[in-house]
Amino acid sequence: IGLASPSARHHESLKGLANPIEIHPGNYTLFDRQQLWTGACTEVDVAARVMSRVVGHYGDRNTILLDAGATALTKDDSPQGSVCEIGGHPELDCYKMSQEVTLVRPKDRHTMFPYAKFPLGSVVDLLPNHSCLSAACFEKYYVIDDPSCSFSPNQEIVDEWIPAKYFDIK
Repeated sequence: IGLASPSARHHESLKGLANPIEIHPGNYTLFDRQQLWTGACTEVDVAARVMSRVVGHYGDRNTILLDAGATALTKDDSPQGSVCEIGGHPELDCYKMSQEVTLVRPKDRHTMFPYAKFPLGSVVDLLPNHSCLSAACFEKYYVIDDPSCSFSPNQEIVDEWIPAKYFDIK
């Protein structure tokens, strides 16, 4: 029996079966918007976040610009749409991404963007569509201990993880 990320949390219910259980959970430890969509986790469970700054306000287009793009998040789609999501703001649409930036607008196009909630220079946390690909974009992961998932830029970093990358074949 093989299990992937959406079903890995149910492994206890399979104990006692004649066949061995083989688990390949991929991003089970981090989760992402894809797993959120399947119901394998809630937004609070999504530990893989990319921190980004608001670097532009465009009132004429009802958008803001973030300084994280495909080199931090990848351009993979998810069933929910959008290229990523600002944590805690499902009413916003991260609708367009280039290599280094992402444009964000309200999902309801008749609603004014809440610029006061996102001042220039403020930091937002982004939920990636696929955490494995996003994690591969970074050489270091900063770990915080925050059950509330507030992801404040002033939070204490409790650990730094260096991912194992590349294979040294000799």
